[in-house]
Amino acid sequence: MVLPSPPVCYYGPMNGYELVVWDWNGTLLDDFWLGLEVANGMLRRRGLQQMDETRYRAIFDFPVSEYYRIAGFDFDREPFPILADEFITEYNERVRECSLHAAASEILSELNSRGVRQVVLSASRQKALDEALEHYGILHHFETVQGLDDHFAVSKVSAGRDLLDGMDVDRTAAVMVGDTTHDYDVARELGIESVLISAGHQSSDRLEATGAPVYSSLQAFRGAT
Repeated sequence: MVLPSPPVCYYGPMNGYELVVWDWNGTLLDDFWLGLEVANGMLRRRGLQQMDETRYRAIFDFPVSEYYRIAGFDFDREPFPILADEFITEYNERVRECSLHAAASEILSELNSRGVRQVVLSASRQKALDEALEHYGILHHFETVQGLDDHFAVSKVSAGRDLLDGMDVDRTAAVMVGDTTHDYDVARELGIESVLISAGHQSSDRLEATGAPVYSSLQAFRGAT
């Protein structure tokens, strides 16, 4: 069950945590709609069936190559790296049309004011991630920012290990906040807790199947007691 938004009574979900590991795309940045539009444009240009929101959220996954395959792209005709380059070029041209999810800035500020350490762990390419966080005016909230060396979005596990291994942190007092089952899997691999937000790239049903706490939005997450 996705937890509804109760009256704001800040701030239950993060009580007891000393470190929050944030996902970026779909969690803090509201870019689900853009990912869908760019993917559908690619499908349309190839005469392939486009996706509605329900199908997109049902099949989006990591590694994203598998999601591309299920969406209908033929890797025998076009190798995945070519398709990925096409997607990321168009996505990057339009990404500043996106906004942060409602309550994102408030949550980051409130956690900072309580002395909670915050980092970003993302499947985005490092340079693009740094520039995006600076553009949206939230880079200063984070102790460090960890992206990937390319834009193929294979997995964040190795990057997450590098991130936490370089920090003096009690992993029993750390939590990852994301919007996909991959974020849940990464958190388990890192030995930390997870919280999932269903306003991003995957459906609430898929997220709930992990057994992790699931909130319908960052606003609901912020307001939980």
